[in-house]
Amino acid sequence: MPGIDEKDMEILRILRKEGRITLTELGRRVNLSPASVKNRIEKLEKLGAIKGYSAIVDPAFLNEFIQALFEVRLSVDDRSVDGILRRIASLDNVCGVYRRTGENQVLIKAHFRDITGVKEFAGLLKRRYFGKNLERVEVTIILDSFKDNWVKLW
Repeated sequence: MPGIDEKDMEILRILRKEGRITLTELGRRVNLSPASVKNRIEKLEKLGAIKGYSAIVDPAFLNEFIQALFEVRLSVDDRSVDGILRRIASLDNVCGVYRRTGENQVLIKAHFRDITGVKEFAGLLKRRYFGKNLERVEVTIILDSFKDNWVKLW
């Protein structure tokens, strides 16, 4: 990437795993002063390499005990769908919205209190968001998570 050197990539790798690390500790690990690290982080934010900061919260503490993936197949998938995907992405219980290759063009990851919430969300995808453009929704319930990195984009 233009404007990013090895030190910047090292900083990004550390921040990805330890977002709350102090500038002093980060500087110690990459052999830079805290002020230099701060300047580099500000540059990385402006470039868009750092998209935001977020706490990784166990959904169970928000009474969201069910995690589900929704694979959505659309009749037409073009840039006109982007606004719909942004609206879905803004929902509090949705933690990921992805456009992808394959038969199902959209993947949505969300958390719910119970199975009723999962069913209601699947219905909303048809009624409120995609309408006649929705061909099919396949729902997968996640049983266990072994690694899950969440990032809130803004």
